[in-house]
Amino acid sequence: MSPSLTVSYNLRVPEEVQVPGSQAEKTHQYEVKSEKEGYAGYYDELRLAIADVKAKTGDELTVWRDAVGNRELNKEPKSAKNDEDDEEEEGEEEV
Repeated sequence: MSPSLTVSYNLRVPEEVQVPGSQAEKTHQYEVKSEKEGYAGYYDELRLAIADVKAKTGDELTVWRDAVGNRELNKEPKSAKNDEDDEEEEGEEEV
């Protein structure tokens, strides 16, 4: 059995957020095979596997981030007025 690299994620997104063609739970597994003898060849292949899984999971997670982020944009913003009122009251007390 050759060494392998496994990366898994399980996202807990709101039920109403759907991304067609994407799964909230996924596992990527890569075998680290080296044609060269010794540690140098192994670490070269390991670096390639890490770069590959980083690119794939990054692309997949970006889709989810965008979907959830767009949902957050539609929420009502918190009232910034309350913070401003508090600052004005503090300023009046100091005078």
